[in-house]
Amino acid sequence: MTKLDNTISLVLQQLKPELAAETWGSRRRYYNQMLRLANSLGITEPCQDLYDAYVADDGGSKERRGMHIRCVRLLDAVAGTGAKDERGILYNEPPLPSIAEAQEYFAGKLYPLSERSCIDHIIIKAEIEMQYLTLTESTIGQYRHAWRDIRRYFHRNCSTEYNEQLLNRFIDEIEIQRTKGSMEEWKWKINRRAAYVLIEVANTGLFHWSHIVKGINCDNAVIEEIRQQHLVSLRQRNLSRTTIGLYDYVFRKLIELAGVKNTNELSALSQEAIHSVVTGFSSFCSRRSMTTIIPILRSVLVFLNISGYLPNDMSHVVMSGFVHKGSVPSYLAREDQSTLLTQIEQEPKRTKAIILLAMKLGLRDCDICNLTFQKIDWHKDKIKLLQEKTEEPITLPLLPDVGNALMDYILNERPKRDDRYPYVFLRMQAPHNKLTSTYSVCSKLLKKLEITPVNRSSAGVHVFRYTMVHNLLAAKTPHQVITDVLGHVSKESDKPYLSMEESMLRLCAMDLSVIGKVSWEGGI
Repeated sequence: MTKLDNTISLVLQQLKPELAAETWGSRRRYYNQMLRLANSLGITEPCQDLYDAYVADDGGSKERRGMHIRCVRLLDAVAGTGAKDERGILYNEPPLPSIAEAQEYFAGKLYPLSERSCIDHIIIKAEIEMQYLTLTESTIGQYRHAWRDIRRYFHRNCSTEYNEQLLNRFIDEIEIQRTKGSMEEWKWKINRRAAYVLIEVANTGLFHWSHIVKGINCDNAVIEEIRQQHLVSLRQRNLSRTTIGLYDYVFRKLIELAGVKNTNELSALSQEAIHSVVTGFSSFCSRRSMTTIIPILRSVLVFLNISGYLPNDMSHVVMSGFVHKGSVPSYLAREDQSTLLTQIEQEPKRTKAIILLAMKLGLRDCDICNLTFQKIDWHKDKIKLLQEKTEEPITLPLLPDVGNALMDYILNERPKRDDRYPYVFLRMQAPHNKLTSTYSVCSKLLKKLEITPVNRSSAGVHVFRYTMVHNLLAAKTPHQVITDVLGHVSKESDKPYLSMEESMLRLCAMDLSVIGKVSWEGGI
């Protein structure tokens, strides 16, 4: 008997006690087919060439191919041939070390780890360091799949030792796959996150959850220098951080959509190229978003002209379509407010606290999400914060019902964290980080109660801010007080809100009886 015959016999012997007689007989027939194929190829022992030929001999049947792969995997495990499939993945990957083995491996290790550290042990170390997040089994399972992909990538590159450069190359390659559409968005996100976890653990021995901040810069060094000049000019105008970020986004997208690689191509921008940039923006921006993008794009083109990078002012080329904007903000009617305030007693404590902060104090979405314990003065019943949008300080009274709702949420519902995390409102699912938006909280509640705001169907937290202003206007509250409560720097910012003062607007209405009778020239 050949070595292949002996090895297949050993595999069948191991399978016999585990399988029903009929199933075992089916396995034997598949292995007999493999022996016939080996005889035709002149192969006498288990090897990669035999496995490849056997898997390919599937007759176009997915079921048959799957069974061939299973037979190869079993034979490879017994023969110890270390064979790989068509993707370069081992049929029988070596098991990862246990937690105890990983802890022993890292005992006394100094960080950052040397590049001779085993990638398998770092993967187990990463899983240990993520335990504080109390992730669900399905989520940690996704990380394990991602780490297995990384491990396979290392094996394909003939490495079992940690190498940050190779890990960064993995990140770059999955980015390319995502761009081409060969990798789904969720898969790309989890694989990228898993890679960054390994890098952090290898460098520090710990893992702290945070958002991945991708380095933002232009590929060309000269274009990047122009971008930095643009950022300096924006900061000199005392624009807010978020506004500067938006201007910078438009600048980078202009360079990308126009395909500019150097200063010569930048100075040669034509009207057609500018039109293609506008078309590019419109392909992924809504019409309402375009009303924000277009003026910024003009401003960027003016900067490039003034700075000498564009010989002509191309800002006049950029035209935008008219988008009608509703002049009157939406708010909740009195009866809907009563319904809402009654219903939130039955809602989760976090929902109640968020709604009251927005409706009673007029806090914006960003300020609610970024509310920290340090900003709440429980002794003096005040909330002191620096507004995210305007970067202006504001002090608001901590009303009893608002304070009670906050305390009830903090003590009885807020997820527990052991790291003195400063933010008040957290995600209910792990990782228990701060909320990034309260829109879903507000919109779900309004939909559940079948409440439609007056004027429009808005559903975000700003509806409650407008509602508070509407109530103040109805109570004849002085406009300066409203300005202070809203945290506005200029009274010009109050104009959209004042349009809700319906009774006063009626006094400003013109008498239409004069139309067609008297003109400014005194004619008929």
